[in-house]
Amino acid sequence: MSGPRIRPPGRRRDERGSSAVELLGVVPVLVVVVLVLLQVVAAVYTTQATNQAARDGARALSMGQSAEVAIDRSLPSGLSPQSISYVHGGQGVRLEVRVPRWSVFPVLTVDRTAVMPRLVP
Repeated sequence: MSGPRIRPPGRRRDERGSSAVELLGVVPVLVVVVLVLLQVVAAVYTTQATNQAARDGARALSMGQSAEVAIDRSLPSGLSPQSISYVHGGQGVRLEVRVPRWSVFPVLTVDRTAVMPRLVP
């Protein structure tokens, strides 16, 4: 003889699997948040690297050296200049670097200018 089945208290039969459905709703939001954070980190990193490379290029130019070589040495691997131009009568450098993209984000470009007085006549 078997008696009536006793269910554990607080658990209803129609709620099974609801946590899996809730997880499926949260996962896409978490993925989007992580991708946005990665893109922001890439933009900040590229901005800092471009700023330093523009200053290094302007410093090299002020000492009569090649700005292109100084910029290439200063930029970390994975980043390369889109354009290098000279400003203020050859005393400064304008540098554009593309931000690495994560997924479907738009193409962003960082533009920095640095000017230093010429030390070598």
